[in-house]
Amino acid sequence: MQSCSVRSLPLLALCLASGLLGMGIAWWMHPEHRAERSRPEPISRLVPDVEPPPPPPARDRLTRFLPDQTLNVLRSDGTSINIGYTSVVVDPRWTTVEFFGGWNRGLDANDDEEALLFTSGPTFARGSGNGDLAMRLHGDLMLANGLWPADNRAAAAERAWVGISRAGELEHGYGSLTAELEERLRVFIGGLHAFTNTTQEAPPSYAGVYGEMRLADVRIVYGIRPDGQLELVETADGVLFSDLKSFVRYKGFLASFLPDHASKSRLIVPGKRPWSHEHAVWVSGGRPSISQMPFLLKIRPSREWHDRQPVDAAPRSETS
Repeated sequence: MQSCSVRSLPLLALCLASGLLGMGIAWWMHPEHRAERSRPEPISRLVPDVEPPPPPPARDRLTRFLPDQTLNVLRSDGTSINIGYTSVVVDPRWTTVEFFGGWNRGLDANDDEEALLFTSGPTFARGSGNGDLAMRLHGDLMLANGLWPADNRAAAAERAWVGISRAGELEHGYGSLTAELEERLRVFIGGLHAFTNTTQEAPPSYAGVYGEMRLADVRIVYGIRPDGQLELVETADGVLFSDLKSFVRYKGFLASFLPDHASKSRLIVPGKRPWSHEHAVWVSGGRPSISQMPFLLKIRPSREWHDRQPVDAAPRSETS
């Protein structure tokens, strides 16, 4: 009896193991567990985490207003001069430019809550063209709210331009607006005088706007900065071209361009630097009648900047 009981122990263990194995197989083959095994991995486990793009700067950081500055520059004869100026540094990545049409709308510009600032554009001549504005442009303008081809095609071809690419980068060059540029850029301001350019040689076709300017005057400068931003400068009165050359060199601009200036100088910052009759008298040397302008260039936040704002942000313009 003892030997029989001992021999039954392995048999009992084998039966127990077989039962446990059967229960495990039954559990594994149950439809509910098969469904869980066949369920695909969540997409969040298959696709690596992608960091969202950083938010755009706040509106008050799209530009930097630098009023009442002074730069001491050395002249070629060894003397020095203090040049007063006010400027606005613009981030092209998040800003755009619009055509602000209408004669003498400086006071309207003061009250424009959408604008970051206003400045001068290319030169023009009075004459038939551009509807009620009755003026002929000397440079092509491709802006957020439309295309204004130059009426003087020869002038447009012989001058320089500054633009903003669709990626938000500053570009500059020579000549009129081409199909290739129209595809690559979202802003094109033509008809400019290339004052200095350390990045490229002017082509033989370039003639510019101004010859040897011997009068001291107010100047507007589009300065291309090494950091990729655009600095719009209005100098004090009484600046000679020779001194302006030294000024842009001391500022460190990679290139500098002149739009219409002197009596047509405009650098209006709503709420900070308004246009006034006194300003018109100042830029015109006491003859405000010659300071009349048929349009301004309005710089404002771009459509992409608006699109990246919270959903409860203020309504935006539909142009880009």
